[in-house]
Amino acid sequence: MGGTPKLNLVQVVSSSATSGAERHVFALSRRLSTLGHAVEVLSPDGGWLTSDLQQVGIPAHTTEMKGVGWFRTVAYLMRLFRSQRTDVVHTHLTRATYFGVVAGMLSRVPVVATVHIANHDQIYKRMARGRNRLVAVSNYVRGMLHGRGINDRYIDTVYNGTDFVDFEVEPPSSVKAELGIQPERRLIGLVGRVCREKGHMLMIEAMRDIAGEHPDAHLLFVGRVTRDVRPEIDEAVADAGLSGRVTLTGNRHDVPRILDALEFSTMPSQIETFGLAAIEAMARGKAVVASRVGGLPEVVRHQQTGLLVDLRPHELAEAVDYLLTHEHERARMGAAGRRIVEEKFTLERMARQLEGVYARAAGLESGR
Repeated sequence: MGGTPKLNLVQVVSSSATSGAERHVFALSRRLSTLGHAVEVLSPDGGWLTSDLQQVGIPAHTTEMKGVGWFRTVAYLMRLFRSQRTDVVHTHLTRATYFGVVAGMLSRVPVVATVHIANHDQIYKRMARGRNRLVAVSNYVRGMLHGRGINDRYIDTVYNGTDFVDFEVEPPSSVKAELGIQPERRLIGLVGRVCREKGHMLMIEAMRDIAGEHPDAHLLFVGRVTRDVRPEIDEAVADAGLSGRVTLTGNRHDVPRILDALEFSTMPSQIETFGLAAIEAMARGKAVVASRVGGLPEVVRHQQTGLLVDLRPHELAEAVDYLLTHEHERARMGAAGRRIVEEKFTLERMARQLEGVYARAAGLESGR
């Protein structure tokens, strides 16, 4: 284990959806377990996370984390800390951090809190004391925390990692056939929860501009569709004259296979603290068109692994048009992106860096 002692770790996440933080907890817990650490996970009742963790042999527990469940969760954590002799509790999302900080303070267990999203909650400033640590998923988040008065010595930047480099490449034809898309179509992807802030409406508007130049272009929205936005998406597609050229796949558990079918991926988000979907696309050798916001410029390198654009439909359309037109550039950027993921954004690198964070929180050697 590279000199890092075996640790007893509890991961706490206050959501059981299929978004980035929950997927991160699953991937991280598996990798830490393979490195020899004892890992247990606590999440809300229901959801996929508990069953998937149990299937790979990681103890997973659930509690009701709202209402009166708040006190029960703190009590549950304290019992878990005693029974497991927990060295460090690692929390994900704000509600989980409250649980971890209260239970950790009462049990004298140090807390590591990963800040996945931008928020203004005071819990992160209040916990920055003693051996507790904050993990920023990007330097953008680190600067945001520092700007809120948190001393930088409590913050570590650890980029999220992906194992998408490890999957075999699958032919695009199987995905197109499954989704009922003509084989000659060229797929442009947007992977992530289908909602306003991820830029799906902007992507539809940009597609209107390029439809005439590229009649074989086809949009693929991959991710859970929020109920309130589905009618809005359908109406926008119809108004843009794109019926039959936009496919919503819903939530998928074979995202690497879907990415293999794309020409390239897009992330026209209004805000992204990191951009997990970007490194996942890069891991599959795909160029990325992304908005120049938040942590995305730390992930997507302009004209090297993709194109960064401002949040304007015509700029997004121009970038999409460029990559559809220039196959060689598209391939060059995709290959460069995969190399960068292999160097900087693997699960192994992420887990090793977090080992160091845990070791510092536990009062051991630096762990590096």
